[in-house]
Amino acid sequence: MREPMDAISDRRTREVVVMSSSQVGKTELLLNAAGFFIEQDPSPILAIQPTLEMARDWSRTKLSALLRDSIPGIVAESRSRDSDNTALFKKFPGGFLAIQGSNSPAGLASRSVRVLLLDEISRYADVTIEGDPIALATKRLATFSNS
Repeated sequence: MREPMDAISDRRTREVVVMSSSQVGKTELLLNAAGFFIEQDPSPILAIQPTLEMARDWSRTKLSALLRDSIPGIVAESRSRDSDNTALFKKFPGGFLAIQGSNSPAGLASRSVRVLLLDEISRYADVTIEGDPIALATKRLATFSNS
């Protein structure tokens, strides 16, 4: 996973695609990418999991551990009444991380982002009346020339 991580941190790179067998570290690569953009190159980020429930689980287990152990103090701990920091939305200086499920078309179309992190796309929802979840999410990048 060294080459994809090097590519993610290279400003000249526009897209990194990893196609491999299961359980080889792709989700960890996305976590590392999120951590990089939160700490080193703050940006609006959209991370998409196959379902909204998987998105919540990813945030509460894997992402919260990354934020707590690897980049403490940048993103405050989640509070139910703090709209800047919930299970599905993390605000930090210079950006935010919105976490959505592919089965939530409204969530895929609501924010402009510079960084798009797609996990387990083979498990994404079938095309909905609103369109393909990957196409909907990719349109969120249009505002940023350096996305």
